[in-house]
Amino acid sequence: MVKKFSAQILLLFALLLPLSTMAVTAIFYQPQESDKQIPSQEWRSIFHHLKKKGFDTLVIQWTQYGDFLKSAKNQAWLKERVDQATGEKLQLIIGLSSDPEMFNRLKEPSAESKDYLTKLTRVDLLLVDYWKKNIPQDKIAGWYLPLEIDDRAWRDPKAFDILRKHLRDESQKIRMQSEKPIYISSFFTGNMSPDDYSKMIASLHEVTGLHIWIQDGAGTGKLNPSERALYLVPLTKCSAPIASGLIFEAFKQTQHDQTFAAESLPPQLLAQRLKLRAPCQLDSVFFELRYLFKDSFKAKT
Repeated sequence: MVKKFSAQILLLFALLLPLSTMAVTAIFYQPQESDKQIPSQEWRSIFHHLKKKGFDTLVIQWTQYGDFLKSAKNQAWLKERVDQATGEKLQLIIGLSSDPEMFNRLKEPSAESKDYLTKLTRVDLLLVDYWKKNIPQDKIAGWYLPLEIDDRAWRDPKAFDILRKHLRDESQKIRMQSEKPIYISSFFTGNMSPDDYSKMIASLHEVTGLHIWIQDGAGTGKLNPSERALYLVPLTKCSAPIASGLIFEAFKQTQHDQTFAAESLPPQLLAQRLKLRAPCQLDSVFFELRYLFKDSFKAKT
């Protein structure tokens, strides 16, 4: 009973915080196996230039991805990157666990999905504990749940109920371990009406207290600018914003099947994208690090 009451208090506190509190200018970093080939000194230069470009926060998309980053050796490699980022005065939003099969497993959510989501929660809580012990608390600006919310899989009310209850329960458990804000992202491709999509995001925020970032869809190109605006504008009204911020996609998707592939933007267009900011002092987040430093990463992703 005490734990339940404490969780309710934490949720109420999260909901009462204004969405614009401590708005960040952040960039995602999505750790991949091939990134381990980049020399340590080059990483230091990358983070130094990020700070000079005006970024104040690094969002690590995940700190475990399937079996990647499970081993002590890989954890040490990521810890070194984290230390280099904080050494350049970047704050950290720490992503938790993801899974290469996540989208396939949740493509058509069902009762069986609950067990899968519960397993992810168990790993997430272990990761929160690990990073709390390995990073100074003043360097952690929050936690990020890599479960991206789309407008297709969760359209069915029963499926959405599974998602909402899962995120409510997991966020409560994380708040029992840490008072830092918890973030999650969402994207749309026209599978829901703009009004229904806004209602879904509003319901998730109200029930979970999560800070929800909305991907702007410019990189994937599934919808044109006018169509994207129908979704984005209602979520970022200054009078009553629903989203906590926008994720500006700083890439061009080159492959539209199940295997994601994208490339960096031309320098002039990239520079224009990096000047964008979310309205109403909401969070401005960019995806993703490798598209800004393509010579360092030397690969299309």
